[in-house]
Amino acid sequence: MHCVQSFFSAVFGQRLKEMVSLNYLKHVFDLPLPFFYTRKIGEITSRFADANNIIEALANTIITIFLNIWIALLVGLFLFLQNAALFIISLTIIPIYALIVIGMKDLFVVINQEVMESDAVLGSTIIESLSGIETIKSLRSEERLYEKAKKEFHSFLLKKINYDKLDYIQQSLKAVVKQVLNLIVLSVGAFLVINKSMTVGELFTFTMLLTYFMGPLESIVSLQPKLQQAKVANNRLDEVNTIQSEFAKSRRVKKTDRLDGDIVVNNLNFNYGYGARTLKNVNFRIDKGSKVAIIGMSGSGKTTLAKLLVGFLESDDKDSILINGYDINSIERNALRHHICYVSQDDFVLSETICENLVLGSGKEITLKELRSACKIADLDSYIMTLPMQYDTLLSENGGLLSGGQRQRLAIARAILSPAKVLVFDESTSNLDVLTEQKVLDRLLKLETKTIIFIAHRLNITKKMDRVIALEHGSVAEDGSPSELLAHKGLYSSFLGI
Repeated sequence: MHCVQSFFSAVFGQRLKEMVSLNYLKHVFDLPLPFFYTRKIGEITSRFADANNIIEALANTIITIFLNIWIALLVGLFLFLQNAALFIISLTIIPIYALIVIGMKDLFVVINQEVMESDAVLGSTIIESLSGIETIKSLRSEERLYEKAKKEFHSFLLKKINYDKLDYIQQSLKAVVKQVLNLIVLSVGAFLVINKSMTVGELFTFTMLLTYFMGPLESIVSLQPKLQQAKVANNRLDEVNTIQSEFAKSRRVKKTDRLDGDIVVNNLNFNYGYGARTLKNVNFRIDKGSKVAIIGMSGSGKTTLAKLLVGFLESDDKDSILINGYDINSIERNALRHHICYVSQDDFVLSETICENLVLGSGKEITLKELRSACKIADLDSYIMTLPMQYDTLLSENGGLLSGGQRQRLAIARAILSPAKVLVFDESTSNLDVLTEQKVLDRLLKLETKTIIFIAHRLNITKKMDRVIALEHGSVAEDGSPSELLAHKGLYSSFLGI
């Protein structure tokens, strides 16, 4: 019976794991970007362990209850028919078990919450430390980070031991109750044998069958700690699942071809949470096919503006950003990002081949000729062709085979291969030397069908642009062609040191 129960639990658990874990992962992928700004990666990934706790509890509960209730009912009926008095005495274990379970329920909730939160903190510290191992070694901070992880690991172990203690106390209490009940049953049974109300054989049979009656009951009661653990895990999953997907909101503009036009920003304001305003009454226009640079001091709102244009962040102001006349908040997010491609300073590289990385987000079959053409624009093709597997070369985690500049050029080539008509480069050439940057820039500016927006610190980039928008303290300080702004002798000129 135990083998059958274990088999069905494993099979049922696999089905549940696929459903719960994949649904959680899909929901996480669909969450808006601000969610990830306020959560550590370890806290998000720890929910997968929570999902496993839920699955294990559900699988065990359903199978255990389904099988054991029938066994308990059948054996119980036989025990009742054999000796009703002894059976009624045996049933007293049920309310006693229930009292033990109910009495310790809140304690299990608290300790489970502490264990899961401590595990999430520890996981976050380890992930962050390994992700930043180069910086840690550079600053000789290995010991400090180790001590931090050690402290959090000890905290996790202490909470886990507290949970094990509580579970052991509950199991011990149930064992004591069971032994006392067995003693009472044997004592009453011996009295009945002495009074010749039952034979020794009947008492022996009753006590043997009582084991088969108590076993299923114990299995059902033993589910309580796992159910409590699953309840806490479910609450932690709900903290993420109740956050609305960025694709849940109904938006009327769903076709990309309706977006091919100018970008207009009207009185745009934005602040993160309850903080001070990052952008204040921003106004400008970017014509279709134009090449524009957005410059400003650090903290002036350049990256925030870029992320608003691609829908990573969202302003509450109606019609504050219009794309071909459509309010950006009315545009379905996949359609918006099909039209506008955002390339960050540290763009992501998958542990896949160069080719697979390049076609990520292209949405169509890309020929080798198209791959090479895009990489020539990004000045990367000559390097790729020197590799043994060329475009089929497998990259390690986060593009370890490539230098910082080569990763940026791969991201630029990937953007060129995307179907986007608007390319937003946020410091995407910061790791390139001046000569390579100039070559890549000149080639990008020849893409007549693309609207290109550069978020730049290096002002040499701006000299060949159609327009320069200078931000200062979240507002547009200057807007015009490079020659106009130079003649104006304002902020742009001061940036250039003229």
